[in-house]
Amino acid sequence: MALVEDVIDVLLKHREGLTAREICNVLGLEPGRENDVYSAIMKAAKVLRRKGLELVMIPPQCRKCGFVFEKPKVSRCPKCRSEWIEPARFLIK
Repeated sequence: MALVEDVIDVLLKHREGLTAREICNVLGLEPGRENDVYSAIMKAAKVLRRKGLELVMIPPQCRKCGFVFEKPKVSRCPKCRSEWIEPARFLIK
């Protein structure tokens, strides 16, 4: 639960939003823990909802064709097959 609280604190301090990789960097975690950060973000959304706040995801988008994804973690565009993806950003409102 400590990682969830750390993610919430980081997002509250960075109002412009952060990617999972940026959250890892701020918390001093190695990039291999990105999956743990995604899990913590999903849990943080539930905690924040109980507090009357909302975790918002700015969805990932293909930089080549502009396709907007629904899921936060993607690797390749289904439309143009590009791997040049702008990662999801998370922020608290």
